[in-house]
Amino acid sequence: MVSDRKRGTLLSLRKTGLPATTLLLIVGTISFVIAPTPSHAEPPAEISERESLRGLLGMEVLVEPLNIEIEQLGLQTVKLQSDIRQRLQKAGITVLTERERLATPTAAMLGVRLDAVHDRIGRYFYSIDLLLTQRVRLEGNGASDLSAVTWLKLGAIGVVADDNVKHLEDQVLRKVDQFIKDYLAVNPDRRRSDQLKSP
Repeated sequence: MVSDRKRGTLLSLRKTGLPATTLLLIVGTISFVIAPTPSHAEPPAEISERESLRGLLGMEVLVEPLNIEIEQLGLQTVKLQSDIRQRLQKAGITVLTERERLATPTAAMLGVRLDAVHDRIGRYFYSIDLLLTQRVRLEGNGASDLSAVTWLKLGAIGVVADDNVKHLEDQVLRKVDQFIKDYLAVNPDRRRSDQLKSP
């Protein structure tokens, strides 16, 4: 089930009138979280998520707009998105523009969401979620394509001093590294040659 905190966050985001692509990511997250628990005969969710990345040639990166107070403290949405793009590219993962993404069969997009709430006594409570959506087709005659979450890492609630937003950036990039690790595990041919030489 979706926690009350997550549900409240999603409802608040919907009221802000965020772009359709952002709301699509949110809806996908809800659908993924409340999906029925797989039977014991099916592979663990972590393995299934990793396998969904196999053969994926590239993706767009979308960082949802950060809290305006966080941006004023120095962590900018545009800069964070650029850093994530560069981190993926350095790992050998192709990063696409929106037009390039829509032209691919999977139309994959890596979404990053950083929720942060200030307690007014010098701390931020935060949660960081990463999710990858892909274009899929349901089984059955006449089934249409839809966008679904195939890889998901929901974050626990953390606490950080409000003068240390660099910690938030570090935590986001750590989750990006988790994605890179899963991607390269099933796409070893995408690993950059300089990574192969490292011990």
